Amino acid sequence: MKKIPIAEHLTDEEYRLLLNVYANHNRSMKLDDRKNQTLSDIVKIVRVSGEKSLMVYYKNGDSWRYSEDGTWSQS
Repeated sequence: MKKIPIAEHLTDEEYRLLLNVYANHNRSMKLDDRKNQTLSDIVKIVRVSGEKSLMVYYKNGDSWRYSEDGTWSQS
């Protein structure tokens, strides 16, 4: 599976989680908010120990937890 460079350390399962939750999260945002939270604006992705979720950090300083159940929450 070809991955964006910032996500190369993720397993295929984790990468699918990132893409699926990101897509739903992105669709829920207003157009103005989307421009600062594209896949290319991600600066760091960290696995959450003991959970099937990812912490996703953006250039603008926002961070979101993307969870296995398809939800996201700002942290």
